[in-house]
Amino acid sequence: MAAHVVVLDANVLYGIEVTDLVLTMATRHLYRPHWSPQILDEVTRNLKLRADLDPAAIDRRIAQMNQALPSALDEPPASLIEEMPVNEKDRHVLALAVHVEAPMIVTENLRDFPPELLADRGIEAIDVDTFVVGHVERDPIGVLGAIDAMAARRRRHPKTSHDIIEVLAASLPHAMAALRE
Repeated sequence: MAAHVVVLDANVLYGIEVTDLVLTMATRHLYRPHWSPQILDEVTRNLKLRADLDPAAIDRRIAQMNQALPSALDEPPASLIEEMPVNEKDRHVLALAVHVEAPMIVTENLRDFPPELLADRGIEAIDVDTFVVGHVERDPIGVLGAIDAMAARRRRHPKTSHDIIEVLAASLPHAMAALRE
């Protein structure tokens, strides 16, 4: 079965632990993510507001995301963006979902994507916790494998899979509770 297609909104790609999990899941073919230059610009802009982060490291992070998942970067036509019925600052996200035929937008700003404006396009907006819960229900071994892969990469600041689950529980309480079961 082909991995399902989703658009990841900028707010999902902000926090490093959640970003690491959702992108590791994608590199393990649990789903196929998409983002646009506008989404990445918003991520970069918001991360650069943090004084504790090195701007060069932020740029490297974005470059690594595109290198790890080169098919994720796509851009909807400007004419399609203009047609979208959501607020102006989120039109590009919905347009990208329409453009790549993604039935799902993963976002922490559900109020910006009212179901009644998405339904006729066959698109649903869900939060990242719900998104990961769905994966835990369908493929708990796959999600655990992604967390194990995250732990294996942690060399400078080693963490076990259990440590990562505990950290992720702050942002993804339902998903990590489902994973623990």
